[in-house]
Amino acid sequence: MMDAAPRISHPESPWKSFFRRHFEWCALAAGLLLMAAIDPYTAREGGFCLLEWAGMSWCPGEGLGRSVALLMRGDLAASLQMHFMGIPAVSIMGGRISYLVHLNIQHKPNNGDLLWRE
Repeated sequence: MMDAAPRISHPESPWKSFFRRHFEWCALAAGLLLMAAIDPYTAREGGFCLLEWAGMSWCPGEGLGRSVALLMRGDLAASLQMHFMGIPAVSIMGGRISYLVHLNIQHKPNNGDLLWRE
């Protein structure tokens, strides 16, 4: 019977650990803040749609950023009229941000963290 070889643990560098713990919620919060900073009342040509950049005329997220901006300004009806996914997008992103911040406060690893085992 063979003995299992001892597993060698490799602790993660502090910068890599910091990046893993804080990148996702910071990126989501930055996205929400950027969408909230959009002026939703100005007509826009183009945007951040990859499908439009690829030459397609239809974009499923057309108006989503302006919908979030309208929601952040408290104009619920206009937000729904602009894009029906504005409210769910803010809810999902806000929920994920609060979940990740809660995990970081408790110092629990999130699902993406691979902690070494003994």
